[in-house]
Amino acid sequence: MRRLSIVASPLIILGILGSSALLGYALTRPPAPKAIVVIPEGATVYDINKILREKGVLTEEQESLPESLEGYLFPDTYEFFVPSGLETVESKFEENFNRKVRTVMPERLREEDLKEILTKASLVEKEVPESAERRVVVDIMMKRLKNNVPLQMDASICYFKKESSCLPITGSDKNTDSPFNTYRYRGLPPHPIGNPGVDAIFAVMNPTETPYWFYLSDPETKKTVFSKTLDEHNNNIVKYLNATN
Repeated sequence: MRRLSIVASPLIILGILGSSALLGYALTRPPAPKAIVVIPEGATVYDINKILREKGVLTEEQESLPESLEGYLFPDTYEFFVPSGLETVESKFEENFNRKVRTVMPERLREEDLKEILTKASLVEKEVPESAERRVVVDIMMKRLKNNVPLQMDASICYFKKESSCLPITGSDKNTDSPFNTYRYRGLPPHPIGNPGVDAIFAVMNPTETPYWFYLSDPETKKTVFSKTLDEHNNNIVKYLNATN
C-alpha cells in the first residue's frame, strides 16, 4: 500500500504547537531596517526628496514630497523604516513641525501669516548665516516690503535655478521671468524657498531695527556688510565684490 507524504508549512506547524511558538517565531524575525536621516537647515523639498531616496526611505520615482510642503519640513534628525510609505513620511514631518514650530507661534495665528513668516525665514536662512545679522536683514526686508522696494535677494534666484552653486548672480539671472525672482518682482516669493530652522524663524519674529537699507556678503570673511544709502552700497560692491553695479 502506498504511503502519503504530508508536508506542512511552517505556519501550520507553529499553529499546531500553539501561541507560545508563534510568539517565539515573531521574536526571532530580523527587525525591519531603519535609517537615520539628517535634514539640514535651508534644505528644499527637492533636496529632501533626494536625501530620502539616497537613504532608501522613498524608493519609487513617483513617491515624492510635494512642493506645497516647502517651508513645513522642519530641519531635524529623523528615523524612518526602510522603505517607508509617503504618507508615513509626511506624517512624521508634520508631527515634528507642529511640535517644534507651531507651539512657539502666537495663538490664533492665521495660516497665511505663518506662511509669510516661513517665507521670510527661508530667505534669511539662505542669505545670512549669523544670528544677529539675520535680525538686521529682516528689518531691511520689512522696510523694503512696506515701501514697495524689491527685496533683491540672491537666494531667491538660487531657488528657481536649482543649482548647487548658483553664485555669482548674473545680469541674465536678474532678468529671468520667475515669480521667485525678487530682483524683477516686488514683494515676497509665492512660498518659502526652503525649510528654515529655529534661528531664522526667531530672527523673523524678532528683527533688529537699524538705519540700513542694503547689504552684501563679503566672500572672504562671510560677514555681512550693511549700508544706509545706495551710493554707500555701490561703493561696497566695488570694494568687496570687485565689481560694478
